[in-house]
Amino acid sequence: MKKIFLLAILLFFISEINFAQQKKYKSYYVKQGETMRSIAKEYNLSTKDLLRLNPGIKRKPKPNTVIIVPNIYIGKNISNIKNEANKGDFYIVKPKETLYGISKKFNITIEDLKKANPKLVDGVKIGMQLIIPEPTEEVAIDSTNYVIHKVIKDDTFYSLTKKYDVTEDDLKSLNPELSEGLKLGMVLKIKPLIEEENIEAFKEDLNLDKELKVYFMLPYQLNKLNDSIETEGFSKSNSLLNITTDFHLGASIAIDSLRKKGLNIKVEFMDTENSKYKLQYLVNKYNFTKNDVVIGPLFYDKAYWVANHINSYVVAPFYSKNQEKLAARNLIKSAPDDNFLTSKLVDFIKEKYNGENLVLINDDKEENQHKLWHIVNQLKQMDSVQGISVVKSKEGFIDIDKLTEKMVENKSNWVILISDDLITTVAAVNSLKSFDETFNVTLFSVKKGRNFNTINNNYLGKLNFTYPSMENINFNKMENSAFYKMFKNKNFALPSKYAIRGFDVTYDVLSRLASGEDLEEGLLSGESFRVQNDFYFVRNQQNEIENEGVHIVRLSKDLVPKILKF
Repeated sequence: MKKIFLLAILLFFISEINFAQQKKYKSYYVKQGETMRSIAKEYNLSTKDLLRLNPGIKRKPKPNTVIIVPNIYIGKNISNIKNEANKGDFYIVKPKETLYGISKKFNITIEDLKKANPKLVDGVKIGMQLIIPEPTEEVAIDSTNYVIHKVIKDDTFYSLTKKYDVTEDDLKSLNPELSEGLKLGMVLKIKPLIEEENIEAFKEDLNLDKELKVYFMLPYQLNKLNDSIETEGFSKSNSLLNITTDFHLGASIAIDSLRKKGLNIKVEFMDTENSKYKLQYLVNKYNFTKNDVVIGPLFYDKAYWVANHINSYVVAPFYSKNQEKLAARNLIKSAPDDNFLTSKLVDFIKEKYNGENLVLINDDKEENQHKLWHIVNQLKQMDSVQGISVVKSKEGFIDIDKLTEKMVENKSNWVILISDDLITTVAAVNSLKSFDETFNVTLFSVKKGRNFNTINNNYLGKLNFTYPSMENINFNKMENSAFYKMFKNKNFALPSKYAIRGFDVTYDVLSRLASGEDLEEGLLSGESFRVQNDFYFVRNQQNEIENEGVHIVRLSKDLVPKILKF
């Protein structure tokens, strides 16, 4: 009888050990059409409990999202895998086994395996005795913040880098187990999702019964074809005619594209002759209604004048420094203010700051002095900031010895350039480039303007150049866009940045006008990404409609610009 009792006790403890060794939770791949409710029902859970197990997962997750579910086989003899953990708590490595294979066999991470077995720093070897740590319950891949890919047959590093526009180093950085190569069934983090601040995307819902009327006010100056301009916002090498013509060509393709979708668009192109007298004539001649939209004039001060003399919405197609002091309720700023770009960068730095050494480089321009101290005051609001150094250029040149004194070894140095001066910019980049082997430097700029046009991108990449931008980061792959092909076929030339701007502004404004009750409703309906420009319109505290479609972009050593999420 005693033997039977002892045997029962022994069987009880064996079953308890077997139960404890089995996983309480497992990974589950969401199938097409499944919801958290249907999955919860399958596992005899409430939807609320399943959502609690998977914070950040929506009620209708996308197919292939990885979630945690209870292991319904817990307490049952589900496999003989644990029997392989022979010789007490050790597992003996067999021929051809890899860290990845062992980690998957016991449902643990490679990192946990290495922590429990420091000798693995020299690699895994046949006959090695490994301690197998307990699997953690947090086994789901973070599909809310990353693009996820499950490795299938014929996947290679090359095919994945081309498919997702990432580098092999990017993949290995996010997935350390790739040091042993790609394995069938691996679930990989590919790259961070680029949605920022939960901004809703604009959804094109064209009303084909609606008649759109658009007026273009552009300075064709047909009687002054040889005149050139030297004015704020445009480079000296571009004649006013070239800029106007290119913008016109891009806008025309946008109109053709929307007409092919069935939109009824009436267009009037007007020559403003870059003259306020001609603008006065046009305003008196045409009957502009609140349902119409005017794109232009090209220069902001003239667009402002028109907006104050008609009821229609007027779209200023390019950025101007004047837009920060001239505003009207019906004047739409299609390019963000410089102050907004600066505030976006400062917000990013404040969010990511973790004790880095802060150095600000500034020139002697009065406007940049104001910007400098505004940024300094903003950064000083962070409790963890111990000090902020400022280095000022003299006539564009920087004292490299003074800059060196401000840098710190064995620490990250964040250098913020607050200057649009070409000489100061070149001097700053050259000085920081010379620190390559001495200091860890990241260069920030409040704007990537024309002062960077002559700077070698290789230098900027080595400095992890970081800046706010309204440009779509995929603009360098514009060749794949339908616009690029249409423009080339129609004009036998590549589109300039002014042609791209003409297309982006026109297509975005008209598609929004056709998708809302009026233009304002369409403009305030979310973020859109066009060929080279992002648009996210808001009505601000000054009652202006402005574009806040700005991202923080980093150019790293691979010279591929990436959006940084914060």
